[in-house]
Amino acid sequence: MTLPTKVLSLAVLLAATLTVRADTLDFTLTGGGNTFTFSLPSNPAPDSSSSGVSFTLNNIMVTEGLISFTTNLTFSNLSQGGGLDFMIPAAPPLPGLGLDLIGPQIYSGLEASPIFGPTTTPLGLETPKGGDEYTLGITDPSVPEPTSIGLLATGMLALAGTVRRKHR
Repeated sequence: MTLPTKVLSLAVLLAATLTVRADTLDFTLTGGGNTFTFSLPSNPAPDSSSSGVSFTLNNIMVTEGLISFTTNLTFSNLSQGGGLDFMIPAAPPLPGLGLDLIGPQIYSGLEASPIFGPTTTPLGLETPKGGDEYTLGITDPSVPEPTSIGLLATGMLALAGTVRRKHR
């Protein structure tokens, strides 16, 4: 096998591993000194929905720092203020904290069959406490960031140089 064939084979193998989760989106909610992350399908099947109002996805794993918890996420329609609601659990006997964020509608389509797409959306607390503002970023993990592509290219060039040196 020639050097160009080896490098091309490696590139195809690496590129195939970068696009494994094409139907899943990563959500990152930052604000109030916290960063919450979770992943959802781009077209989830809601556990409950109210036409023209909202839909809910139950038992979604959310991570904040080193802590992970399961919660129900409710996404509201623009006619209801748009936004996202969920509960942050607390240790008993303390009650959980409800995070009720309003802003633009985050999804398209009907509440019974919503569709998410990559975006960055500003959100605010429905009941302001200290003026906390939040930002929800939705990204497609199957599209590598430019830095990932640069790192991959650098590695491939180093590998090609090593193979070429051994080949001589």
